[in-house]
Amino acid sequence: MTELKGKIALVTGGSKGIGAATVRKLAGLGADVHFTYSASADAAKKVADEASATAYKLDAAKPDEMKDFADHFVSSQRAPDILVHNAGVFSGGPIGALTLDEYRRVFDVNVASVFALTNALVPQMQAGSRIVLISSVLGERASTAALSIYNASKFAVNGFVRSGAKDLGAAGILVNAVQPGPINTDMNPDSADNEAAEFMKSLTALGRYGQADEIAAAVAFLAGPGATYITGTTLNVDGGWNA
Repeated sequence: MTELKGKIALVTGGSKGIGAATVRKLAGLGADVHFTYSASADAAKKVADEASATAYKLDAAKPDEMKDFADHFVSSQRAPDILVHNAGVFSGGPIGALTLDEYRRVFDVNVASVFALTNALVPQMQAGSRIVLISSVLGERASTAALSIYNASKFAVNGFVRSGAKDLGAAGILVNAVQPGPINTDMNPDSADNEAAEFMKSLTALGRYGQADEIAAAVAFLAGPGATYITGTTLNVDGGWNA
């Protein structure tokens, strides 16, 4: 399929899990795909080889570096037609048992770097471009206790999507988010080693984990020709978690 042929896509956190699946999906639809990774060089090379994509080392925990990266990317390629913010981290624990460093890391990666990279790239992006953020079902409601920092970061992401759609609509740039439920990845495996897996499956209507490819398909839809009148929305791909 070639519905994204001629499009440049940039995916953050593309070496594993949802990010890697998104890189492969967009490349399979004909896009020229570029992605960032922070530490997993071997995994990044494998994905780059499989998808004929280009990998860049970039630490999403350092929002101050986003502007320089954006300038380099635009000068060596051009502004992306599709920008997917997938890089993210999780930190859990009850209020009173968390540290300020945990808070800062989660917000630097999940929020500040998203803002900084978008802010740097948007002036060069063209009408028809798409910005897709990977949020979470926990950006819509607090499903359980001990998730305050992560919840707050994803609520911020969803607010950025809604406000961003208003800011960029006149320029013809669409801004949306995908909200995954429990997805079978290295970070949150559907395995006996993950004591929370059965509980998370019980919170879904379908009674199962999702797969990274199912999230990638939703990203590709929002990036593609069938989503030209969709902006400022959060799309649940959660097996009915938030039903």
